[in-house]
Amino acid sequence: MRKTHRTYAWTLAALLAATLGGAACSSDPAADPAPAPGPAPTATASPSPSPSPSGDPTPAPVRGTFPGNFVFGSAIAGFQVDMGCPTTPAAQCEDRASDWYQWITTARIVDNPVLFMSKDPPSSGPGFYELFDSDLALASGQGESQLGNDAIRLSIEWSRIFPRPTFGVSTHASLKALASADGIAFYHRLFASMKKRGLRPFATVNHYSLPLWIHDGNLCNQSLDECIAQGKGGWADPNRARIVNEIAKYAAFLGEEYGGEVDQWATLNEPFSAVVVAGYLASTPARSNPPGLSGPWMSITGAKTAASAMVEAHARIYDALKAFDTKDADGDGKKAEVGIVYVYSKITPKTASADDAKAADDAEYFFHDMFMDGIVQGRLDEGWDKGRGNAPVRADLANRCDFIGLNYYFGFPAEKNPLPVPLSFVSPFVTFNMLAAFDENDPAGIHDVLMKVGKRYGKPIYVTETGTTQDDEPRAAAWTVRTLAETRRAIREGADVRGYFAWSLMDNYEWNHGMGMKFGLYAVDATSKARAMRDAGVAYAEMSKARDVPAALESKYAKYFVP
Repeated sequence: MRKTHRTYAWTLAALLAATLGGAACSSDPAADPAPAPGPAPTATASPSPSPSPSGDPTPAPVRGTFPGNFVFGSAIAGFQVDMGCPTTPAAQCEDRASDWYQWITTARIVDNPVLFMSKDPPSSGPGFYELFDSDLALASGQGESQLGNDAIRLSIEWSRIFPRPTFGVSTHASLKALASADGIAFYHRLFASMKKRGLRPFATVNHYSLPLWIHDGNLCNQSLDECIAQGKGGWADPNRARIVNEIAKYAAFLGEEYGGEVDQWATLNEPFSAVVVAGYLASTPARSNPPGLSGPWMSITGAKTAASAMVEAHARIYDALKAFDTKDADGDGKKAEVGIVYVYSKITPKTASADDAKAADDAEYFFHDMFMDGIVQGRLDEGWDKGRGNAPVRADLANRCDFIGLNYYFGFPAEKNPLPVPLSFVSPFVTFNMLAAFDENDPAGIHDVLMKVGKRYGKPIYVTETGTTQDDEPRAAAWTVRTLAETRRAIREGADVRGYFAWSLMDNYEWNHGMGMKFGLYAVDATSKARAMRDAGVAYAEMSKARDVPAALESKYAKYFVP
C-alpha cells in the first residue's frame, strides 16, 4: 500500500510539473500532496513480432510470406461494439456514463442537422458486451467460418471503469473502491477469454469517448465557456492538467490492474482528425465528434488547446503505463510496449500546379507531422504555426513512443484552398481545401504511407486499422487483400511493420453514422444479433491462416482498384 501510494503520488506530481511546461496548477485542491518528480521509471519495451527497438530477439520460425511473429488481428472499440446486448439488461450492457452515449441519446444533438447524426439507438449495436466469447471464437478459430487471428485490438472504456470522478484520489486501492466493480470484472473476463483462445490483446486506453464528469459534450456544444467553468470542458479546458492528470491516473490504474493480461498498449486513437478537427473545427457527414463546434461555431482556441492536451496526455499515459504495468503478460521477459494509433492518408497534389504542390506539403504537415512530431520527437507546435522541425523539443514529451499504430482508409488529393477568404486564422498551413473529398479507392496507398512514416520516425509500425464499407462485398474483400499485399511489399522494402488489424471484426456503431455504415468482416443481424461472415472475412481468414497473400487470391480480386 505504501509503495503504491508513493508511486501514484509520483505520477500526479510528474503530471503537474510536466503539463504546460511546468506551469500548470493542480486540477483539484484536494489532490494528495506529492514530492517533486524524479526521473520516470524505465522499463524494457514489451515483445514485438520482429526485433524490438532495444534489441534483437530470436525471431519465430517463418511460415508463409510474413515475418515469423507478424500479428494478424481484427480491431474493435468498446463504445462501438458493447451496446445492443440481446438478453443482458440495457443498463448493464450500455456504458451510460460517457460523452458519446450522451451524444447519441440527446434529442438536441441527434436532431441537429449540422452534426450529421444517424439517430440509431444504443440497442442497435452488436452486443459484444454479452457476446464477446462467441465473437472471440470467430476471431481465433481455425474453422471454415473463423478468421484464425492471433490478436484483437480493443479499447478499455474509461467511463465503464470510472463512471464517477476520480479527482483527489490517487492510490490503487482507493481508486478501485471508487471504480465500477462490474466494469473491472468485465475486462478481466474479456482478457481471460482472449488468453484461452490464444489471442493477444492490443488495448487502447482512450478511443474517443470520455466520462461525463470530465467532458459534457452537450453542455460544451451549447457554451464552451460555461462548460469549462463547470469543470467539464474535456480536452478543451485551458487548465490542461485537469484532464491530463486524470487520464494518466486512469492509465496507471489500468497498468496495475491489467498489466498481467496486457503487454501492448496504445494511448489514444486518431486524436487529431477525429477529435480535434471533427470536434472543434468542422463536423462533416464523414465525421462529427463531441462537442460538435463547427463552421461559424468553431473554436480554434478549443481545438489548439485540445491538440496540445492530447500530446501531453500521450506522454503522461506512457509514463504511467511504464511505471505501473510491471508484469509480463506473455512470459517472454518483457513488459509494457506503449504507442499511439494515428490515421494517415496518402496525400498527393491534385494537379501538377505549384499551388497544389504547396497545398499537399502543407496538408502533410497539418494532418500528420504537426501532431505526430509532438508525440515522437517532443516538438509541440501549440500555435499550429511553427512548421516542420521548427517547434522546440520538450524533454518531458520526447522519447515516449515505442511503436506507431497506423490507420489507413483514404488517399487525399490536395488542392489549393478555393475559398475567397484565406484560412490562415486557423493555421498558416491551411492553404489547402480542408473539405475536399477523400479518395476511397486507393488501397495501394498504404504502401507509400508505411514507407514514409517508417522513414520519418524510425519506429516499429502496426497497421492498427484498415478497411472499407461493405456495401459491395467483393470490393471490400479486394481492399483487404490489396492492403495486406501492399503491407507485405513495404516489409520487403525495409519497413518495420509488425502486424495488421482489419477494421472491423463485426459491424459496429460507427459513431455519428450509427449502424448504417458497415465495416464488419462479419455482418450483424439487426434483430437476432447473429454474425455472418462476409467475403472480406473469407479472404482475410485465408490469408491469416496461411500467413500469406496467395497469388490466386490476388488474381481473383485484381480487377478492383485498377488505376
